[in-house]
Amino acid sequence: MKIAIVTVYDSVVNFGSFLQAYAMSKVLESRGHEVFFVRRMPNDEILKRFNRLAKIQNSVSSKKGIKAKFLSQRSKYVIQREMDANKNRYKCSLSDWKSIKIIDPAEIEDCGIQLVICGSDEIWNIHNKDIDLDFYSCGWVKHIPKLAYAISSGNSKTSEYLNDPEFFNAVGDFCKILPRDQMTQSMISDITNVKESIVCDPTLLLGQDGFTLTNKGKEFGKYILVYSYFLTRKEKKFIKKYARNNGLKIISPCIYSSIADEVVYTSALDFPSLVFNAECVYTTTFHGTIFSLMFAKRFCALSRLPKVANLLEQLETYDHELNLDFSYDDFCAVLNKFADRSVIGDGLNRLKSTSEDILWKAIEEIENNGYTPIGNHYESRCKYLYGYTKQDDIRRKSSSGGLFYELSQVILEDGGVVFGACYDKEMHQVVHKSTEETSIENMLKSKYVESKLGDTYKKIETYLKDGKKVLFCGTPCQAAGLYNLKEKKWSRYKNQLFILDFLCEGVPSYKIFQEYIKDSENKSEKEIETIEFRSKSYGWNVHCMKIQYKDGTSRIIPSFSDSYMHTFIMDLTMNRRSCYACPFREKKYSDVTIGDFWKVSNVDKSCVDNKGVSAIFVNSEAGNILIEKARKNLYIKELEDRDILQMEQHLDTSLYLDKRNNFYTEFLSNGYNSAIRKYSTYFQNRGIVDKLKLIKRWTKLEYKRRFKN
Repeated sequence: MKIAIVTVYDSVVNFGSFLQAYAMSKVLESRGHEVFFVRRMPNDEILKRFNRLAKIQNSVSSKKGIKAKFLSQRSKYVIQREMDANKNRYKCSLSDWKSIKIIDPAEIEDCGIQLVICGSDEIWNIHNKDIDLDFYSCGWVKHIPKLAYAISSGNSKTSEYLNDPEFFNAVGDFCKILPRDQMTQSMISDITNVKESIVCDPTLLLGQDGFTLTNKGKEFGKYILVYSYFLTRKEKKFIKKYARNNGLKIISPCIYSSIADEVVYTSALDFPSLVFNAECVYTTTFHGTIFSLMFAKRFCALSRLPKVANLLEQLETYDHELNLDFSYDDFCAVLNKFADRSVIGDGLNRLKSTSEDILWKAIEEIENNGYTPIGNHYESRCKYLYGYTKQDDIRRKSSSGGLFYELSQVILEDGGVVFGACYDKEMHQVVHKSTEETSIENMLKSKYVESKLGDTYKKIETYLKDGKKVLFCGTPCQAAGLYNLKEKKWSRYKNQLFILDFLCEGVPSYKIFQEYIKDSENKSEKEIETIEFRSKSYGWNVHCMKIQYKDGTSRIIPSFSDSYMHTFIMDLTMNRRSCYACPFREKKYSDVTIGDFWKVSNVDKSCVDNKGVSAIFVNSEAGNILIEKARKNLYIKELEDRDILQMEQHLDTSLYLDKRNNFYTEFLSNGYNSAIRKYSTYFQNRGIVDKLKLIKRWTKLEYKRRFKN
């Protein structure tokens, strides 16, 4: 077949883009196919594009003062340095591009192209401003079969593409889409209702035998190869120390590094040799990790991106991964570890064999069936709303806009029962109770600690059997568990049970919270009566804790000055381990999801009153019924499609897992205060300048609360 590949073969600032493209072409050619690449833009425009990016990425805003002048001069220097580097990279890339056949989009039909393959790499990542989604989604290719191989959307969610319906149609026009990662697999499934197997990067398909090894790098003697788009001060310090202690030069290919003895601008096809001939490798990149594994090098990978961690996990090579809070001893231990060729080889062969079978089967199906697109079947179950209760006192008592209260009233007025999380003053824990046991007011407000369900589900079943309607509010995972019961065991009560959950970033451990209570009581020399996690003492926009003591006094603490609140919200180190890979953050099993609509000012200026606005996601018809019945007591509006991104939750908590593990190790070994000192960025751990700024802010908040409200 004549096959055209649409991918990023023309990125001059890293080697991985060309290497994955080159590998894909060689794999296809090995089966007798004739392969072409589709040009996105003229060659001379490519250099101009990367020079423009250098200016955008390194420019500073114009301000007055000596510091601003210094930064401006430094910016000019960095921009010029990057533009000079781009010239060198571009010259090397030109020689690489001569090794592949390149055609213009208009030539596809003239060349008799029978199949277009899109991918691999993150060419469907909506967050990458350098990616032309219209071009790489191939909507402009008409009536020719299309296959996407090892395609990736990065960390983009399906809802983020709602502003671009043409992308959905373009995806539906493919005959087969084979994703590189779970996030992309989920997005493709949402759009097409087809869940395909995950496949490996083309460089792994080609394997080490597909790359010609040379003496490139040997001219430097013994060296450590450092391949990373940027390095922190700590990384630079440790790399320099390791190189000095082991008599190694520091070589940085393609990317400028201030610590490098040599910055090597060369052909991307020389990169495998640079890895092979190195004593060891330090990398934070996907393809740096791939080639280190492929040649079984001593290497150290810092997983700033999930795709690096996922690759190491797939091959069970965790011992080559460095935690974010690594010490120099950790650095040396990982870098000095020799790779287990047997384990790595078996893993690579497994990935290659499985992916090859999937690829050849997909191409065979297309050859037999011709142009048979899978279709765009996307239907959003979710309705996006925002609003708040019209009752000011309830809105003031609620964490956001009081939606939970108003939805509860719908059930209570119909003789039903509501279950929600309540703070237990005696035990200082959060437990689920019903409105038969406590008032609805005790269920208001967020509780940032693990809640104990106890026999809640059994109680719910009893009320359902009695013919009562029940509203349950809990975390997404608790909601999913209840939904499972509803579908499998309580199907006859479907119309009686309503499930409410909320936007959740994770659940802190009960044990951590108990230690925080003890620490707070020791420091204040007072016994705590109760804690309000999200007091609106300073308004909705400022998170603060309100601690009520048994002697009748109270204390209001902004989150930035509270070790528990700040470490939970900002540092994300306190959650249960499962929270960092939670499947229920993406797929909802509740009827309604609520949360804070922090970006409401970008949508509706009339809501900017610092009193609280709820984000509302209606996930089912039952949820829609609830909302409609509560509507008379709400200020509520539906979001337009263009504003949906303002409400979506985009945080990738998996990036914080290593820090979380380190926090808990320290906590279990040396206690709460030691873990906070080491891993929290709250007030007491800040520098003097930051402390003064926060004190000034706190003073203004307190003055406004006492004298202006």
